[in-house]
Amino acid sequence: MALEALKQYAEKQNQATRAEIERLTKKQAPRSRFKPRKDEGQYKTLASNESVTEALQERLAGTYQEHQENIRRAKQLRADINKGLQAGEPIYRLLLTAIECISLMTGEKLFYDMNKENLQTIYGILGEPEAIEIERQEVQQRLNNLKAAYEREEAADAKQRIKNAIKAHQDKLEQLQ
Repeated sequence: MALEALKQYAEKQNQATRAEIERLTKKQAPRSRFKPRKDEGQYKTLASNESVTEALQERLAGTYQEHQENIRRAKQLRADINKGLQAGEPIYRLLLTAIECISLMTGEKLFYDMNKENLQTIYGILGEPEAIEIERQEVQQRLNNLKAAYEREEAADAKQRIKNAIKAHQDKLEQLQ
């Protein structure tokens, strides 16, 4: 099933690549719903079909590599979920892992970010210790990053903004304790 989906994905990418090659070698501007301004220059073609093909194949190879990494990471997360269920891990952590796995499998990072934030809010309000601990760790990490940025920054106004952010994060940490 996953192999069939990968084949379909590859075919769609090949079609898109062929269309892009044709467009780039025929001096066609990218399709846009906006009219070009008078002061914009003409689009230039790339040197040859081979250079266009090579550039697009590099882009495609990067996409495939990212897709393969997502598949590998999703397999690991599925194994982690199984182990967690058998070990009796908190349901909050298992649900968060499952959402991350779905996000990797679909390639939608926003799915993970949105649902993690929603879970954090709901379970944090309910007083779930695991949710509070994860949020505390994240706030601590951001605080450490802010402190490092404060040390590197030289501009006075930027230092003041960072100092205010550090204070807000310290207050948040106290609240989570």
